[in-house]
Amino acid sequence: KALDFPGMRRATRVSARMPGAMVALVTLTLFSWYFNLPVETIGSRFGGIPQGLPSLALPDFSWSTVKLLVTPTLTIALLGAIESLLCARVADQLAPLPRHDPNQELMAQGIANFVTPFFGGMPATGTIARTVTNVRSGGSSPVAGLVHALTLAAIVLLAAPLALHVPLAVLAGILMFVAWNMGEWREFARLKLYSAHYRLLMLGTFFLTVVFDLTVALQVGMVLACALFIRRMSSLFSVEPVAHDGQELRYKLFGALFFGAVAKIDVVVQAVERGPEAPAVVLDAMQLVVLDTSGLDALRQLHKAVLLRGGTLRLENLQAPPREVIERSGFGAELAAHRASPEVSL
Repeated sequence: KALDFPGMRRATRVSARMPGAMVALVTLTLFSWYFNLPVETIGSRFGGIPQGLPSLALPDFSWSTVKLLVTPTLTIALLGAIESLLCARVADQLAPLPRHDPNQELMAQGIANFVTPFFGGMPATGTIARTVTNVRSGGSSPVAGLVHALTLAAIVLLAAPLALHVPLAVLAGILMFVAWNMGEWREFARLKLYSAHYRLLMLGTFFLTVVFDLTVALQVGMVLACALFIRRMSSLFSVEPVAHDGQELRYKLFGALFFGAVAKIDVVVQAVERGPEAPAVVLDAMQLVVLDTSGLDALRQLHKAVLLRGGTLRLENLQAPPREVIERSGFGAELAAHRASPEVSL
């Protein structure tokens, strides 16, 4: 059974149309204001909320500013896109509605973030906390986003003086409530079912989110995920000897020959260097599904080693993707120039 505070799930909504968090915010704010409790509020901490909409203003463009902001801008755009898509995936799992359209999500966010700076705004993304709060409170359609935006606009334009009396302790309690409801606590019990790499990735991202913030956790988590993926893909590539018949050295290639697995081709290079003169090296690429530029360079190095021994290199049963890489790079022409053009079989 998932962890739960007593009555927390039942208290998420007071009624079908009244979120419990909203009732708590209004009730406790009125209670604090009426009894004049000595608590810190939005007004006492921040001095007030600007009342009115910002005016349109063109930023001061200069080449030095552009050069200074290129890297941070790309970083913010990438992290914003990742966080928004992650937020949309979470919403898909919580609400029984049609799944989101990633292209539409990123297009809308891009347009909004392009226009916002002209009004003095900051880059915005989809946020998991607000999305989960909306869904848990019953707002599981795009109308919830419109209501949220209109409510914020109404607070800024009409109710800014009233919002000054909201106690920060009330906001903290609501945020703790939201954070607890966001937790998929069953996943911790299921960690024992997953591999050590998955446990490392999940727990590392979790603790980084708690200790730092979601942006740092996403950055480190993406790097860890890429490193683990490269390691896993590298382990799937193999070079297996089939037969050594006199001058002929035959091998089978399996998996993806990419930058993380090119070292395994050294087995063939070493066999050529230790083998007989004028070897005929045959690579059966029927099970080779991916070939990148690093893998292509490894094949070129193997070809050079074969030529130094006076031999030939032949590639058999090439699939379409590796064959396209070889032909586009000109490596196929190099093999043909030494009377060892690849035999392609799809």
